[in-house]
Amino acid sequence: MARIDLGDDDSEDALADALKQLQRQHLIVLDELRRVSGAEQREELGKQLRAAALTRLGCGRLDKFDALIDMVYAMRACEHLPLIEKDDSGRKLAAWLLDHPVVSRLLFRALGEVKSPKKALERFRELQAAEEQAVLAYPNLAVAFATSEELRHYRKSPKPASLVESFRYYTDAKRKFRYDLKKMPFELSRYLADTRIDVAERQWAAKRYARSRNPAGAFFHVKYDDASYHDGKPKKIADKDYTLQNLARYGGVCIDQAYYANEVCKALGIPSTIVSGRGGTGISHAWVAFFQLSPSGKEASWNAATGRYSSQLYYTGGLRNPADGKEILDAELKLLGSAALLAPRRREEADAATVLARLVDDAGEVKADLGPLMRLAETYRQRFAGKPGNPALATKWINAETKVDSALAEELIMMAIQRNLAHKEAWNLVVAMRRVDRLPVDHLDRFFNILIQKTAKVHPEYSCLMILEIVPTLPETEPREKSYRRSLAVYGRRPDLRGRLLIALGDEYRQRGDKKKALRTYQSAAIEGIQLAEVVLAAAGKAEELLTEAKQPKAAMRMYQMLFRKTRKSRAHEETRKATSHYQLGQRLATLLQSAGQVAAAERIRGQL
Repeated sequence: MARIDLGDDDSEDALADALKQLQRQHLIVLDELRRVSGAEQREELGKQLRAAALTRLGCGRLDKFDALIDMVYAMRACEHLPLIEKDDSGRKLAAWLLDHPVVSRLLFRALGEVKSPKKALERFRELQAAEEQAVLAYPNLAVAFATSEELRHYRKSPKPASLVESFRYYTDAKRKFRYDLKKMPFELSRYLADTRIDVAERQWAAKRYARSRNPAGAFFHVKYDDASYHDGKPKKIADKDYTLQNLARYGGVCIDQAYYANEVCKALGIPSTIVSGRGGTGISHAWVAFFQLSPSGKEASWNAATGRYSSQLYYTGGLRNPADGKEILDAELKLLGSAALLAPRRREEADAATVLARLVDDAGEVKADLGPLMRLAETYRQRFAGKPGNPALATKWINAETKVDSALAEELIMMAIQRNLAHKEAWNLVVAMRRVDRLPVDHLDRFFNILIQKTAKVHPEYSCLMILEIVPTLPETEPREKSYRRSLAVYGRRPDLRGRLLIALGDEYRQRGDKKKALRTYQSAAIEGIQLAEVVLAAAGKAEELLTEAKQPKAAMRMYQMLFRKTRKSRAHEETRKATSHYQLGQRLATLLQSAGQVAAAERIRGQL
């Protein structure tokens, strides 16, 4: 089973030496994994491993984390290998994975982030069968391809590349890329692996932009199709093959510009993605984000500025996560970029600590059962002790010292965050534990402080939205209000975050029955956020609900009239204009006027739209 601390005696130095030796050999882990097969045997082994991990944690062995990492690896192997061990080919692949832990450790970890581990394993099988040596040479890239879904776009490449063809493009030793793809972590490589455009298109792009200092600037090389945007006419590219060459020739709108720049970057080996969001007026827009290293190579980040016109207030962007196809905020992507240069070991430690924290949280408060570890010790003695090169076994340290409870889960979460601030699952667990009251309120400050200190300046949206998830879980009114006001002091300079926080504060007042304060707060959010459609529409809608409850329709009309006058009509064609705050505020005002019998006034407003 999982490896345990070994040594000739109980001294820390001897234990550390034994751990390193056994880590190289993976004796118990790989031996046990190879001895079983099939769903039932894997499930039973997984149960034993989980019990052993809980026991080890109960023995206070967090200082010796290597063995726990191996346990997490083995638990994941027990979870995922049965998905492929249904035929001879699958069993051979399972054995291959156990023979190549450098690959399988990455793969099993990455499978936890995908929608369908079974499909991801099938993609890996296809890659391994076609390009085994390249998989071994580029393990992170291979894992990225296996655990990424194809980019979904409103139009497809006329000759899409296959999974293997796309992988071969990036592993061709004759090609030169901007970054070393052998060293790029799979989390980042996914933003290369989601492309399937024709290899010939990539070669064209790579040649055209080979010397470009800013390949993302290709966004502006697609001429904007004004007739489509302003008049609603079909795009010039509409009846042509959707290729990079044709986009450069015929043009398009923002989504086409973003697609073009995205694929140009990927062709050069630069991770990139399409980002979209609503601007101040409410109209949707798309731009490109790409990964970049500083000239010294010591700092990494995602640059999401190209095509993101600051004057149009595109504060928030969303993008598709290649791992599961779900939308994430670009704030999360930026944080991921800042952690791109972390040592692989720190990433693995953060992941293992989070898995163990969830295991502890799921188990509840339990007393450590020393049996599983003692049985592991006996297994080791029977199979390996006394053989040349294998150390003797020390077991005196196997004594219950630490409670297996929520406090231990907290320590593990903190360990994960300290290893990798961008590890989202650790923060998700903080929220989940707080929602069921397993994380005491007075313990939250340590997590809040890290969020604010580490992310408020550089990644304000990430930490602010995380706080907005956590604060509603606080059981008392006063701490919730205090948290919102504290957050306003930290994040209030950014208009969109200020608007969200004011709306949340208004919800707090409304929930406790103080409707006057709630109304004032919603109206303040609407007025202060008048340039931001998402803020003003949400805040005005909530204020209207309160005024309707209070039977004050005239006050609601006056509010909408004031807000409507402060917005401007867009020059876009009608279908696009319908998303704007000007249009939606006007429509709501017209509806209220008509309900009040002011039909002529309602028609005048509609005429302005």
